[in-house]
Amino acid sequence: MNKKVKWGLGLGVLAVTLGAGIFFMPNATDYKTEAVMIETIENRYTFAGQVTAVGDEPTGRLMVDERDIGKVNEGEPMAIYVTALDQEVEGTIDAIAEAAEPMTTPGASARYAMTVTLPETDNLRNGMTLEGSLVVDRAEDAETLSLDSITFEDEDAYVYVKGEEGPVKRQVELGLTDGSRVEIKDGLEEKEVLLIDEPTGGGLMPPRIGGGQ
Repeated sequence: MNKKVKWGLGLGVLAVTLGAGIFFMPNATDYKTEAVMIETIENRYTFAGQVTAVGDEPTGRLMVDERDIGKVNEGEPMAIYVTALDQEVEGTIDAIAEAAEPMTTPGASARYAMTVTLPETDNLRNGMTLEGSLVVDRAEDAETLSLDSITFEDEDAYVYVKGEEGPVKRQVELGLTDGSRVEIKDGLEEKEVLLIDEPTGGGLMPPRIGGGQ
């Protein structure tokens, strides 16, 4: 067979092969997925501080930002994590300072000291690091996803779901977040989404993106 004919046939077969590969690639790519979970999700505020006294009446001192001062009240219980002991205890907000702490950084937010009472705890020592937290909002039986599965464009949030020709973009309405998971309030009927940045199968071209809302 003439070399030119062979070369022409070879190019033709290569073109058809590549064309088929490109056309079928969206269905050949295997993306990781994440299932929607039904759970209780809480929005918490956290406050850092230290143990200030031990003994019969242990106390701690936590700092609250001026933007959060309206979210705490004297007499309220507060979950407090003792870092050194890897232990969570229940404390109570005993007093909130009327005056802010002196500012050491220009332009920083004002911070107010909260005195909290702590339960007697083995091995508790002065100066140990504390982290207090308060639940300020909660959603029961909420549909949730990890924040890793959410794509943000301007102020809108999107996820990707399986479509006939590849990933399809869906705009969703978000609710509460605990910093790692987020409530999906509207826009998603599917029970799982694609983790679009984590394909497990390779290919000649990335999958085409289907139409979104």
